[in-house]
Amino acid sequence: MISYHCDGCGREIPQNGLRYTVRIDIRAAYEEMEVGLMELVRDHRAEILRLIEGMDDKSAEDIEETIYKCLKIDLCPSCQRSFVRDPLRFQGDGDGAEEEIDIDGFLRSLGYGRGSAEHGEGPSD
Repeated sequence: MISYHCDGCGREIPQNGLRYTVRIDIRAAYEEMEVGLMELVRDHRAEILRLIEGMDDKSAEDIEETIYKCLKIDLCPSCQRSFVRDPLRFQGDGDGAEEEIDIDGFLRSLGYGRGSAEHGEGPSD
């Protein structure tokens, strides 16, 4: 059985409950370089050795995170609203007092989902 918890407030999200997934890709930004003939014929060994020596005291994970990091978080409806309002200063609500949302019931009311009048295939035309 899959179990989800809100990464904002820590509240458990029911298996069929409404949850939001936020994916954040953090990438190093580089200016586009124009490579000329001088850069192509230059000896780059000293520069490469200097870069390697600068990485000696760093772990592979630290080096990787300086270039790319992907974060994926699950949010309950309450924390999703807080995140959308101010994503850079987001903190989960923490109270978990929000009313439970019945997604299956909502979809059934529209004619979708399990137990709908149209054999679970969507609204009639």
